[in-house]
Amino acid sequence: MLYIRLCFDKAGQLELRESTRAEHRAYVMPILAPTSVPRLVQGGPLCVSDADDTNIASFMILEADNIEQVKRFHEGDPFTKAGLYEQVYIHRWDKHVG
Repeated sequence: MLYIRLCFDKAGQLELRESTRAEHRAYVMPILAPTSVPRLVQGGPLCVSDADDTNIASFMILEADNIEQVKRFHEGDPFTKAGLYEQVYIHRWDKHVG
């Protein structure tokens, strides 16, 4: 199944995001493997606008057996542990048009 994890940063936390980015990336790297569960399908930071590339949120599309696997992954994320996020949404995604 596919899941979307959408995480909005707390206001004014760009320095925290930048200081934990390397640890976050190291944590995410193993879930790029084709056999990883959960497996990262797509993801990245969201920016303020076309004119402002300041990161304000993160999204991931993850393939997993159930939502609990995605929640466990989220809880272990260095960004989560550092308290970066103000709002987090994790939902199953039914990939289809209409």
